[in-house]
Amino acid sequence: MRLSETNRLMNLDDLNTPFYRHTIRQMEDLLRTDPCLYLHPSKQWEYPWALQRADLPPGSRVLDAGCGASVFPLFLGGQDLRVTAIDPDLPDCLTVPAGMSLRYVRGRLQQLPLPSGHFDGVFCISVIEHLPLAEMTVALKELARALKTGGRLLLTTDYAQSADEKMWYEGPGKRFAVDWNVFDRQRLEMLLDAIASCGLMLEGALDLEADWPSLRERMRRFHGYPYTSVGLALRKQHDLH
Repeated sequence: MRLSETNRLMNLDDLNTPFYRHTIRQMEDLLRTDPCLYLHPSKQWEYPWALQRADLPPGSRVLDAGCGASVFPLFLGGQDLRVTAIDPDLPDCLTVPAGMSLRYVRGRLQQLPLPSGHFDGVFCISVIEHLPLAEMTVALKELARALKTGGRLLLTTDYAQSADEKMWYEGPGKRFAVDWNVFDRQRLEMLLDAIASCGLMLEGALDLEADWPSLRERMRRFHGYPYTSVGLALRKQHDLH
């Protein structure tokens, strides 16, 4: 199986490959056009990884679930995709360029105001960890409901060697404690069980091997946190009844 077909941890070496460099450069160009938009460091890996795994033809309907003020919906709209971006706290400063098939919707992942079986692909990029644990399965069922049978859900989330460790942000600016959910192997396996109950199947192998002492330091230098991200490509098998 090719590396691009595995579900795996963030590899910063990917950022030097042509596809990642080209994708990030396009997003950085978009950032210059609108001061409202942002691109978090970890998403420089997560977005290109998810795009490769999604493998969406032009004209596909896609959902960016939990978009915030990310540059990603605008980037997707520029790729000849029909984009819906949803978040409960959309900034008022967001705008849509003339002629782009992009609409913003205010709403919660736990109760999507969107039709069933509508989207060819759904992106949920570093969002699920910010939901209460009791509501994650509810949100996953809603994302699966909105996805066409055979479509893909591309999901990334924060991943550490131990989710019970007290973690801090130690990058530029103020130091603060991580107060959201972080997954480790055990918690990720529980999430995958919940995902399977939603009619979704992990597509491809899962590789969680890491040299943690080295990885922790590299991640601290990269984005200020001692954890990394994991990318999961999920295929919808059937509708739940």
